[in-house]
Amino acid sequence: MSERDDLRDAAGHGAIGGVAAFDRGAYGVGSSEIEPDAVGYRLSPISRLTRNFLMIAVFFSGWAVLRIGEINLTLSDVFLALVILVMLSRGEINKKPFGNLTAFWLIGLGLMLLGLLVSTIVNGSVERWLIVSAQYLFALLLVPMLLAGQPVSLTRILPPIFVFGIVISQLIGISAMALFENADTRDLLGDGFLTGNGRLGAMTGEPNPNGAMVAMALPMLIHSVRQGTIPLAIGVVCGLLLAWGLLSSGSFTGFVAATAALAVYLAISGLKPLVYTFAIGAMATGLFLASGLPLPEAFDARVVGALSTGNLDSAGTFTGRSRLIAEAWAMADDNIFIGLGVDQFREVSIYGAPVHHLHLLIWNEGGIIAFVGLFILLLTMLAIAFVTISKRRPEGAMILSVIVVFNVYTFSIPHMYSRLWILPVLLAICTCFARNASKGSYANEMADQR
Repeated sequence: MSERDDLRDAAGHGAIGGVAAFDRGAYGVGSSEIEPDAVGYRLSPISRLTRNFLMIAVFFSGWAVLRIGEINLTLSDVFLALVILVMLSRGEINKKPFGNLTAFWLIGLGLMLLGLLVSTIVNGSVERWLIVSAQYLFALLLVPMLLAGQPVSLTRILPPIFVFGIVISQLIGISAMALFENADTRDLLGDGFLTGNGRLGAMTGEPNPNGAMVAMALPMLIHSVRQGTIPLAIGVVCGLLLAWGLLSSGSFTGFVAATAALAVYLAISGLKPLVYTFAIGAMATGLFLASGLPLPEAFDARVVGALSTGNLDSAGTFTGRSRLIAEAWAMADDNIFIGLGVDQFREVSIYGAPVHHLHLLIWNEGGIIAFVGLFILLLTMLAIAFVTISKRRPEGAMILSVIVVFNVYTFSIPHMYSRLWILPVLLAICTCFARNASKGSYANEMADQR
């Protein structure tokens, strides 16, 4: 990944099968998108290795089951860390991953961590702050710099790799549901892979995060089919597996997030994807209804029940989360300037659990300084999406749709420093905000924002 290495497209060097085919489909020889200076150069062994490591990390980014011990470190994290170390040693980290908007991103991240630090010094354990801040810095600082340090020709094939990782996760989970029960898989894959009440967590390890991964993968899939990085026939199969995985997760939040993401992408990206998606969806729905097959029990009980009756209690843990949210609102006035400190909400809560609402958790644990920091981070994400929409509508639509999913889950998840939450957002963003690999490429249009 030296200057000369950057002139060579990533096609043909992928560790995940089919990467070369993806790249040829979207940026084949003779197209206006391929880097004209690329022909004739080969990647160095270290560059090829780090790119393969990055693609492996992206493929497994939604597979939280592949965790190292009980700590929040996955197989994907290990490969990301290895790539970051190599890029740091070679001075290839992009210090302005979001162009001029990077300043706002850093201010937001700094304020959030500062508020949590001050509150933790007063009320909590600084050791715990060090652990949590390291997780946030890895996810929100180093990973963006890593991805934006790649040539755009590589970053544009990373979303399809992510999609295939989630598709294979659903395939494994759906197959396991047909063959096994919770007791059969619990010891090897954890209690959330197949839950006792018949919900699918797949390789993500829990049903609700699994619903989030599917919701983020769906607009990426449609965009990849549109761009030619995934062939239509393969895309239809992937879409069916993702849809069935989403239904099997029985996640009300996942269903709402996926619906919102698809609506945003199709509304912004243009008429053609809307027509194709509607036609394929209508055909698939018709075939399913004609088959007489039942919906997954978890989806029927939790999501259909909640939608048909308007009673969100049937959506599962909604009542418990609502009580935590009400408690957090009541506590917020006492934690305006100095919060409770990192991970202290669960200690003072009468329910003994963190509130599943990122905004309220950050406010209560870090005070208004941390909350303002979080708010700036979320606004910066939206600004990045709208800047991209103004220059390249399809990519901007994909970025915004994935950000919508992320924002939906900020209202149902506590701390979101696990890379599986932010990496899909960054993958979408860095299809455009990446290293300028050649003159005249779209990356240079985004460079105007730097």
